[in-house]
Amino acid sequence: MTTDSVKLPRIIAAIHLLPSRESFRPDFQPLHKIIDHALIHAQIAYEGGVRAFYFQDVNDTPVGPYVAEHTVSHMTTIGQELRRAFPDVALGVCLMQNSGKESIEIAHAIGAQFVRIKVYVGAMLKAEGIVQGVAYEAIKTRHHLNAQHIKILADVYDRLGEPLAPIPLPEMCRQAVEFGRADGLILTGRTPEQSIRMFDEVRPLKLPVPLILGGGVSPQAMKFFVNRADHFIVHAAFIRRGLPPRNGMPVEWDVEKVRELVALAK
Repeated sequence: MTTDSVKLPRIIAAIHLLPSRESFRPDFQPLHKIIDHALIHAQIAYEGGVRAFYFQDVNDTPVGPYVAEHTVSHMTTIGQELRRAFPDVALGVCLMQNSGKESIEIAHAIGAQFVRIKVYVGAMLKAEGIVQGVAYEAIKTRHHLNAQHIKILADVYDRLGEPLAPIPLPEMCRQAVEFGRADGLILTGRTPEQSIRMFDEVRPLKLPVPLILGGGVSPQAMKFFVNRADHFIVHAAFIRRGLPPRNGMPVEWDVEKVRELVALAK
């Protein structure tokens, strides 16, 4: 398998940010605590051998109809701190509000290498309503910023939604690459078995981009994916309950779990 199109390590850690004031949640956190929490988990991933991670405002829900200025501002600040602390990692951005323009702009501002976009082509029905593909705005923004180094990792049929039309998965993947010029495709089923079927449908197309497992990997399931997926996005498999806090911040990830998965992915 080739990873020439997107030069990423096998494991990509997904850092889930604490809720910001844009979430309107009673437990929202000030920016400095969100940054501390992100840096702690980035350090755990790094100590475990991970050399690529992205950060996402996963707790800022429900999402609005557009990306708020506050979101752009605080995601940029968080990304700058991550880049300063980890200058040698492949860094990425993912926004809860489906976005091509703002995702690319933030990535460009912080010196990131990639973005993850959940609905890149087509349209899906999700919790926030109908979400449409943003390939045009992503490619346009990347061109205007002269930022071809920022790679677009596109989910195809994100598991948190349903496609509005039953276009076969292989055809939608082809459209993401040929029409949308995605640099990598992210496939994630609701179960490991469904993910296996997705990879087995798409791999025979021999598309010139890597195929990435977007979630659901575990040490037990890795044997089914190690020869199917080019890369693995991981969050939950690093979690160990009951870890002591660091600097007053809750800690979810365990460095030994990180090391185990990194070793299995080789």
